Amino acid sequence: MSRYYKGKRAQHYNTRWLRFNTRTLTETLAMIDITTLRSIREQQGRLPRMLDVACGTGLLLKQLLAQVQDIEAYGLDASADMLAQARTALQDQSHVHLECIQIRKGMASNLPYAQGNFDLITCTNALHDMPEAAALLAGMAKLLAPGGQLVVEDFAPREPRPFWAAFEWFFQRIEGNSVHAYSLNEALSLCEQAGLHVAREKGFIIDWLWHGWVLSAYRTTPITISSQSD
Repeated sequence: MSRYYKGKRAQHYNTRWLRFNTRTLTETLAMIDITTLRSIREQQGRLPRMLDVACGTGLLLKQLLAQVQDIEAYGLDASADMLAQARTALQDQSHVHLECIQIRKGMASNLPYAQGNFDLITCTNALHDMPEAAALLAGMAKLLAPGGQLVVEDFAPREPRPFWAAFEWFFQRIEGNSVHAYSLNEALSLCEQAGLHVAREKGFIIDWLWHGWVLSAYRTTPITISSQSD
């Protein structure tokens, strides 16, 4: 895990990245089908279920729970320090489950949740940090319930590429681990490899330095769930 998300850097993350997070999470929320989530309880007789992969300090979970109050929410993150802030921010929310899980090589396609379980899965500002992006997308696809939606957002590389390569190297030095930003076209290709159909996509400008993209996808293959319990 990156050292950037530990200690004081984690404690000041929300303040340091306020403008960035406000812009990116606004675009993420706009991509989520809130109406469908709200209808699940009436149509299926249960609470809608969501998973936020790399949930950090819980910013997206808190904003989504303000819009869909009756929801069973799960969040996972590799940083105990970031999750500590999430627990504080979400302490008044019921049906919230936060877990400290580091997604290592070899486990990205097999996240520790039941297949076909979630109506919404989100992953924001994190794909660039993942060692096996295509495998992670495939793993999240397996967890989607029929009709479930996967919403992924991240920052994008900038032109000219030599400038971006130097910036990415510098960013790696700060974070302490490898960083690879995907373009929107690369993200679309990764989704195809993972058996996902992208229903909507959007590129957007965050500020003079950062550009981003967001997409909404659903799985294209039927769910095959083992008869054995997970």
